[in-house]
Amino acid sequence: MAKSPLGIIFAATALVFAVSPEARKAARQLAVKGAGIVLELADQVKDRTRELPSAEATIKEENDSEHHLLP
Repeated sequence: MAKSPLGIIFAATALVFAVSPEARKAARQLAVKGAGIVLELADQVKDRTRELPSAEATIKEENDSEHHLLP
């Protein structure tokens, strides 16, 4: 019976987590750090997009500048 390498990896990981409290603790710490990084990146993206002018403001500005150029 041939199993996929990915299935074997998942089974081995599940076995390690089932047997080892240290592995569960390390995985939990890694998950918390990863979630913190993702939240920090999301905050940075939100801050950067707030600084960008809105599409409506950009279009209005372009229209205003075109009116000044016309005789």
